[in-house]
Amino acid sequence: MKEKMDYREKGITLIALVITIIILLILAGIGIATLVGDNGLINKAKNAEEETKEKSVIEKVQLMLADYSAEKYTGTKKLLEDYLNEQKEKGEIDEVINNEDGTIIIEIDGYEITIKKEDLNIIKVEKTGGVIPIFEEHITKTNGSKIEPNEERMLEQKAITINITNIEEFGENYTIEIKDSRGNILTKETNVIDNLTGQASYIISKEGIYDIIVTGKKEGKTRTARKSKEIKLAIPTIEESEMFSKANGVIDIVWLDLNNNVISEPMSPASYLGGLTPIKYNGIDWVTADITNNTNDWYKYEEQTGDTESTGTSNWANARTNDSNAYFVWIPRYAYKITYFNNTTNAKAYRKDRTSTTGIIGYSNIEGIIDASSETEKLVADSKPTNVTGTVKNSKYADYIPHPAFEFDGSKAGIWVGKFESSGTASKVTITPNILSLRNIKVSDIFTACQGVKTTYGLTGNSHMMKNTEWGAIAYLAESQYGRNGTEISNNGTNYKTGEGDYKSKVLQSTTGNIYGIYDINGTSWEYVAGYINNSNVSSNGYNTDLLKAVATNRKYADIYKVTTDNQATNYNNSKGMKGDAIYETSTSGSDSTGWNRDVSNFVNLSYPVLLRGR
Repeated sequence: MKEKMDYREKGITLIALVITIIILLILAGIGIATLVGDNGLINKAKNAEEETKEKSVIEKVQLMLADYSAEKYTGTKKLLEDYLNEQKEKGEIDEVINNEDGTIIIEIDGYEITIKKEDLNIIKVEKTGGVIPIFEEHITKTNGSKIEPNEERMLEQKAITINITNIEEFGENYTIEIKDSRGNILTKETNVIDNLTGQASYIISKEGIYDIIVTGKKEGKTRTARKSKEIKLAIPTIEESEMFSKANGVIDIVWLDLNNNVISEPMSPASYLGGLTPIKYNGIDWVTADITNNTNDWYKYEEQTGDTESTGTSNWANARTNDSNAYFVWIPRYAYKITYFNNTTNAKAYRKDRTSTTGIIGYSNIEGIIDASSETEKLVADSKPTNVTGTVKNSKYADYIPHPAFEFDGSKAGIWVGKFESSGTASKVTITPNILSLRNIKVSDIFTACQGVKTTYGLTGNSHMMKNTEWGAIAYLAESQYGRNGTEISNNGTNYKTGEGDYKSKVLQSTTGNIYGIYDINGTSWEYVAGYINNSNVSSNGYNTDLLKAVATNRKYADIYKVTTDNQATNYNNSKGMKGDAIYETSTSGSDSTGWNRDVSNFVNLSYPVLLRGR
C-alpha cells in the first residue's frame, strides 16, 4: 500500500465594540416593554433577591444574543440554535428547545427564556421551579483517592464522582444519570443517600465530554437540570524514538451514513451520479447497469476473508461519461481503524476473520496513535487527529476515524475518482485505458485541468485535483477487507500506459484484484496530489500558482502540512495528526522505501514541497 471561545473572553476591536454596543441597545430597547412595565415580568418577582437574580439571567442571555448578532454582522453564518447549543456544551446553558412556532426556549440558571428567532426578542421569562442543584464534580483515581500532580501522567483511568445538593427540589423519585457524548447512559442512580444530597460515580476509560442529568417530579411538574463536564485522561505520551513499529498494519472499514451512523451497506451512488452513466462489465465490455432492481447488478462491496493474490470478489461501483471518454469509480463514505501487529504472520491471521488478537502492538484510532506493546497503553505525542470531522455514533465503533476525504464542502456520501491515470491534454482531460498518461505538466496546470473536467463532460458537483487524503481514501479502502485485504497491488511498470494497456487481463493491478477496481495506483507515472508543506518554496515556485490561489480562497482544495525545521524527518513527524492520508499511519519513516509493502515514503521538504504519490 502506498503511499469558539467563551463570549466573555473575547478581545474586542474599537469597531466591534461599537457594533456590540449598538446591538445591545437594540436588544435592550426591544426587551424593556416586555420586561419592566407595570405588568412586566420582572415587577412580578416575589422579592428583591429573586428580582436581582432574574435580571442577572436576562443580562446573561442578552449578552449571548449580542455576541451572536455580532458574529452574524461580521459574516459568520450560523443558526441561532447551533450557537446556543455551543453555549450548552460549554455549560453556560442547561437546555435548548427549538419550537416550531419560530421561538427557541433556553433553560438557564433556573429560568426558561423564550426567544423569538426572527428578531432575537426575549418574549417570555419563567422560573423552571425550585432551586437548580449545585453540581460538584470530583475527578479521582479509580480507587477514590486524590490525584497528586506528579501522578497525572501515570494514570490509565479516572473516576468521576458527582455530588448534587438541593436535590429535594426534584422530589422523592429523582434520578442522576451520567451519559457520554453520544447519549449512552453510563450510570444511573435513583434516590441515592438521602433527600438532601445525591451522588453518582463512574470510572472513565475514554476522555471526552460527559453529561450529568438530574430528573425528577415535584408538585406535578417535571424538573430537569443538566451540566456537561470534559474529562481528560492522563494517558502518558511517548516520543517517536520510543515508539513501536508501524510496519505491519491491518485496516478495518465500517460504512457510514451522512450522520456518521454505522450502516450495513455502503451509501449508494445512485443519487450522486451527477451526469455519469452507471456501468457493469458483461465479460466482454462495459454496458449500462440496471440500478432500478438489483443493486448487485451494478456493484457489490464484498468483504474478503482471504488474500486476493489471484482474484478479488469485491466489485466497486463504476460509471462513465456519455461519450465514454472518462471512467470513474465510487469510494463510499466510511470510517477506519488501523491495528498494528508485531509481524506479518499475526497480521495475516487477523485478516482471516478479524478475531485474532495475537501480536497486537498498537492502533491508529480516534484518540491518535496508541502504543499497546507494553502493559500500559501510551499515546504517541502530537498524534491526535487534527483533520477529522465528527465521530462515529455507534458505541461499538466509537474509536474508528471518520475518513476526512468525505468532508469536501460538507458531508459527502462518497467521491467519484478517476479509474485510470489522467490522459489527454490540459484543455481536455480524458480518463481511459491503454493511452499515454498526461505527464510533464505543472501542478498549477493540473489543478486547472481537473476543475475543467466538470465543464468538459457536463457534470454536476465539483471536479478538482485529488487531495492527498482523497488519494489515501482509495489506498485505505484497497488495503481493507473490502479491497485487496492486505495483498499488494501489482506494479504497473514504467511504460506510462494507463491500465498497463490491456487492463482487462491485468486485473491484479487494480485495487480490487478484478476489473471493477482503480488502476495505476502502483506504478507507471508519479502522481501529484493537492497536498503540500506550507514553506517558502511552495509559494515562490511558479509550478503551484493556481492551486495556491484556490487554497487562499478556500482551504478545502488541499491538505496543508505544518513546517518547523524544514527537512524530511521533522516534516514527517509533524504530520502525526493528519489522518487518512496514507503517510504517517502506514510507514516507518519519511524517506526511502519504508511504507507498507516497501513502497516509497518520501515526504515533502524545502526542495520538493508538493506531494507525489503512486510508486
